[in-house]
Amino acid sequence: MSAPSKFSWIALGAGAYLAFLLTLFPASTAYRWFAPDSLRLAGIEGTLWSGRALLGSVGRFGLNEIQWRLQPWPLLLARIGGQVQARLANGFLETEIEATFTETTLRNLRASISLDGLQELLPLGGIEGYVSAELSELRIQDRWPVGATGEIRLGELEVPLIFTPSSDSLIALGNYRIRFVDSSNGVLVGNFEDQGGPLEVSGSLRLSPDRAYVIEGVVRTRPEAPVELSQGLEFMTAPPDASGQRAFSLSGSL
Repeated sequence: MSAPSKFSWIALGAGAYLAFLLTLFPASTAYRWFAPDSLRLAGIEGTLWSGRALLGSVGRFGLNEIQWRLQPWPLLLARIGGQVQARLANGFLETEIEATFTETTLRNLRASISLDGLQELLPLGGIEGYVSAELSELRIQDRWPVGATGEIRLGELEVPLIFTPSSDSLIALGNYRIRFVDSSNGVLVGNFEDQGGPLEVSGSLRLSPDRAYVIEGVVRTRPEAPVELSQGLEFMTAPPDASGQRAFSLSGSL
């Protein structure tokens, strides 16, 4: 076997020196050069590969105390990969991330946020409570989920009802769980059910790549449900069947 040529040693040394420079590449410079328009960061410290930012946002979604640790090797495949964690509105986010030019994949995602923190993203109409997620995988294209595996929990939900004495009055709906099973056609499908409270609920949620949603299910009140809630269901759902369950269906686009 022939000895390595002089050129091979030079190339190896240049590669090692370039890798050394990349490990020290300032995060603030990388942000100015490479960050997409939808990403905003302030108070940046550290390097491209291991750094933090005091404040940030992705689109209209706000973040605080952001920390990241990226891996250089995925760059060889035109990917960015690593770990990210941040504080949210009354909550937190931590996940592994892999991003290409067309898709972002989050793995081992754990997050919790109050619904107030999502008012800029979703038409929640005064609904209060919190949402937490434990997803083994979430795939996003064009800032829209196209696949997920895991579950999301909605807790301490309170909603305004037109039958309450004041428009500012809220009525408790309890807790719910949505389980997602990944699909290959870009349609995100989740099955939901209540976790106790005044309503017995089960159904399904579908999110299509064209940003359309369909929510279908059945619901009936439990004995402890307030009268205002029962009146609201009579107004918003189909007549009950023999078991007292009422079918409901919601659809639209976001």
